[in-house]
Amino acid sequence: MRWFRSGLTALAIAALVASALLTTLHERPATATPAAVAVGPPAGGSATTRVVLVVEENHEFGQIIGSRRAPFLNQLAAHGTLLTRYYAITHPSLPNYLAMLGGDTFGIRRNCRSCQVRAANLVDQLEAAGISWKAYYQGLPAPCSTVGRSGAYTRLVNPFVYFDDIRTSPTRCQRVVPMRELGADLASGRLPRFVVIAPDLDHDMHDGTVATGDAYLRGLYRQLAASPAWRGDTRLVVTFDEGVRGVRGQRGGGRVATIVVGPKVPAGVRDATPYNHYALLRSVEARFGLPHAGHAGDPGTATIPAIADPTASGAST
Repeated sequence: MRWFRSGLTALAIAALVASALLTTLHERPATATPAAVAVGPPAGGSATTRVVLVVEENHEFGQIIGSRRAPFLNQLAAHGTLLTRYYAITHPSLPNYLAMLGGDTFGIRRNCRSCQVRAANLVDQLEAAGISWKAYYQGLPAPCSTVGRSGAYTRLVNPFVYFDDIRTSPTRCQRVVPMRELGADLASGRLPRFVVIAPDLDHDMHDGTVATGDAYLRGLYRQLAASPAWRGDTRLVVTFDEGVRGVRGQRGGGRVATIVVGPKVPAGVRDATPYNHYALLRSVEARFGLPHAGHAGDPGTATIPAIADPTASGAST
């Protein structure tokens, strides 16, 4: 039986080598070519469910999808699920950010820096369920800073500091942090299960160009895809707070590009179901088994399969 045992040993070594090679291939960061966007599940990854939300600024669907100025976002859309009928709630920016986090605009109709909101929000739901969260803001001077403007950072894109029960909580404020903490959390595998990542105005297409924002997203994606946090079931959602105009004949904040991508997100899908920021909140809540807040619970608010359902293949146009 010695030859039999030797054969088994050789097979086991071969299997380990093959597994290591596959893991190495899956962990390579994406390059500039479309074929290099890795969307398959890496070998041996964690099964942790994670949603990473990145919000860009003030561009319509047609200014991004099909644009030569946004090659990476179009590459990402081809390798994930593109929501072709996704709409912002209103104008201007701030009410849309509040809608994403609280399921309502709370009567706020302008970009006010001193507004305060005393209402339940997604953070309350996540913490009640024991689900970790964190928000990373480029240019934020200090955790939970309430400064109106600092360089290219503006409070108007940070809904967390508008909610009283987040802004006044020292513990929660340690989870609304400058972007510099992201690299360390990714490298150590400490990225929470719900994450918001917000570029500053120079990199979110508000003050800077579409090309600059697109290049920033490419670098951010490479950083995420190369980290241990990407393994398992991470859903990266890239959307825009609002468009530059409303929808003809309707009140609202414009039709915006929204893309969902990740190791287990179907590639090349175009979902034509009507969605909005309340649907985004509803889908994050559904992903984590949470109740629905505000308008996220309305009967007419749809759930986005690419975010909420791990087995969904999406709906093609």
